[in-house]
Amino acid sequence: MKILMIDDDNELRILVSIYIRAAGYEMFQAINGQDGKEKLKTLIPDLIILDMMMPVLDGIGFLRWLRQDAKSNIPVLAFTSMNKSETNIEIIGATEIAFKPIELDELIKQIDGILKE
Repeated sequence: MKILMIDDDNELRILVSIYIRAAGYEMFQAINGQDGKEKLKTLIPDLIILDMMMPVLDGIGFLRWLRQDAKSNIPVLAFTSMNKSETNIEIIGATEIAFKPIELDELIKQIDGILKE
């Protein structure tokens, strides 16, 4: 199964990539929402892990584009450092939300839960 992680934090993408590959998934990366849109021209992932706060095109804008313009129902795990009380209605459209910081084992459990439904 293919996972596309869209996040501007290079070190975090590398770290998460190691865990995701060890869990048996293929991992693809994008550095912001615009880059993510480009990747989706040639890749159909089974899951998108989407950072909410990034330059160029943030997660909220990307998610709006994915659901409304691209009419895609690819599962999206919104990945955010906002706390639960700051998380607003804009993330509606995401399949689930993961709050940073997160234990990587917990992240893999969440990914497994989404992909094995």
